[in-house]
Amino acid sequence: MASDNAKTALLCAYTLACAKQYAKAEGLILSDTELAKTPEAMDLLARIRVEQGDLAEARRLWQEIQSLHPEHRPSQLALRNLDKPPRKRRNRTWAIIVGVAVLLVGFLLGAFFMHREPDRIATFDWSTLPNKQALQQLEQYRGKAVRITLGSEYLSDPKRSAHRAVLTDMVSQALGVKPECVFLAQAPEGLPAGAIRVELYRR
Repeated sequence: MASDNAKTALLCAYTLACAKQYAKAEGLILSDTELAKTPEAMDLLARIRVEQGDLAEARRLWQEIQSLHPEHRPSQLALRNLDKPPRKRRNRTWAIIVGVAVLLVGFLLGAFFMHREPDRIATFDWSTLPNKQALQQLEQYRGKAVRITLGSEYLSDPKRSAHRAVLTDMVSQALGVKPECVFLAQAPEGLPAGAIRVELYRR
């Protein structure tokens, strides 16, 4: 399992890639040996190759992921879509259906729990994606917080489902809870663009 530093770097790489800064995203991944070996990082590199028109290298990367991690669903779908017409392939490169489904489930479950009047124990406002220090602040609530909401217009964009998945994993590990306990919530009124409101609940 990748370290928190590697996961933070991956999250930054996703952000760079979405901004079409492919060289910077690739450089960030390849500069971290631990990160470069993860299926998530290899998958991102393959998607960058598709955007750059290098389908042969994208196929090689996805096939390598499958040989090492046959259960990796995104690479399975990517290989299946790689031979489709360019327009369909391009539209599906970043919009992973599974990620959107998880996003919608998070919204529904988050709305369900909101009606249970949970006991909020802490709130954090992050101006941007969290660094190591921000995640360490959460660790004091390990064993106390059992449900977490992430309120952000930035994360609610379906195109950023991969960002949300990585951030969910980082937050859940910092608090010692399952990723299923982290939900996407509506961004509170007045929250700056790109900011993230983190709320911790006892139940």
